Amino acid sequence: MMKHFSPLSHIFRAIASLSLGGLLVCGGAVRAIAGGFTQPQGEVFTSVTFRTFESGDFEKLELQGYVEYGLREDITLILKVPYQWLEQAGLTNQGIADLELGARWRYFKNDSLAASIQGILILPPGYDANASPALGRDVFGAELRLPLSQSYQLGNREGYWTVEIAYRDYFGSQSDELRVFAEVNQAIAQPVSLAAQVDYVRTLQDDLVFRPEETNITKLIGQVRWKVLDKTTLVLGGFKNVTGPDASGIEVQVWHSFNP
Repeated sequence: MMKHFSPLSHIFRAIASLSLGGLLVCGGAVRAIAGGFTQPQGEVFTSVTFRTFESGDFEKLELQGYVEYGLREDITLILKVPYQWLEQAGLTNQGIADLELGARWRYFKNDSLAASIQGILILPPGYDANASPALGRDVFGAELRLPLSQSYQLGNREGYWTVEIAYRDYFGSQSDELRVFAEVNQAIAQPVSLAAQVDYVRTLQDDLVFRPEETNITKLIGQVRWKVLDKTTLVLGGFKNVTGPDASGIEVQVWHSFNP
């Protein structure tokens, strides 16, 4: 499909498919991060993600770094840095896309349920907004997110669910967005769990849409999570749009937590 990125995408899919088969054979359960909860004080959670996105003549490869730091038991600091490779209609571009910096405050917690308020600043790092394809519109923004999470036991296996509602406001010529995210994660056998997610994004100003391929969508995501070490988890997954533009992709993540 894409003459520059297609070989890399095909190799990546083959590696992910083989790894996924190995995970299903190994079995096991994993504890994952739910949005309503915060990191323990002093704990650092890191995630490195490589994902693909394909829709029509547009393709995106992304390498994303993500960090959470437990400032207090009820406050977690957040940083997200994405590096993207883009191709559309034979034109290519690459660089650091919009950064996200913010915090999550957990205002309620009992033995199984946690509720939080999360605020994020969206910071363009200085790319060329007139490039084609562009990494972004070069406008600042802010997001308010309300995550609610609950852990549970199904037989002798742990699981959790999360629901998040968010409003994203851009301070310039880019459409504001309403976002809804839901997830269920269920341990199946030590140390593997399965996760299913639904990600909904609705733009509010149709004349200010940045990228139509990622606009007004409902994305269905499936993941296998393998806890390979005590604080290290490998995640393999893929997604498909069930509403909006036809799009799909796959991803590999490595999660690691530590206390410096």
